[in-house]
Amino acid sequence: MNYSYKIYCIGLFLFMLMACKEEYVVKPATYSLLLTGEESKTWQQTSFTFIFNDPEVGDYDANLIYGVPECSLDDEYLFLRDGKLLEVYEGNIKCNPDEDDLLYKTNWNIVNANATIFIGGGDYILSKLTDDSLVFGFRDTLVAPVGDNTFWEYPGKAQWVYKPIN
Repeated sequence: MNYSYKIYCIGLFLFMLMACKEEYVVKPATYSLLLTGEESKTWQQTSFTFIFNDPEVGDYDANLIYGVPECSLDDEYLFLRDGKLLEVYEGNIKCNPDEDDLLYKTNWNIVNANATIFIGGGDYILSKLTDDSLVFGFRDTLVAPVGDNTFWEYPGKAQWVYKPIN
């Protein structure tokens, strides 16, 4: 009887061990959910600003600095969760009315540890990502000639601000 009791206890222990196992469900990272929603989310640029390191110099419209055409300012950026794809579409103002609305596709990724967003081949400083705001940019130094061999350098950060449109 003692042997049967031991077998019963071991069997009961194994049964309880297997019965208590929870199914592991992979959950996407919070930042990814903010960027893409459950499947996809479309964002549109609200501003692109050059912020100078010198607080006495005001911020400047970076679209003018970098020569971004006005027809590109209303483009739509569709971040897809599946495959971490980004599709960029023409907005209402078309740069070339005869071309397809889909401008290009690329990949994206977010690294929370160093607040970086990778888009295509570039990495950008992720300043803010909430349900209704995406802010990222890059450090740059503007150089302006003031003489034959003299230049002024203006270090700062170019920063995009996006809002969701769906």
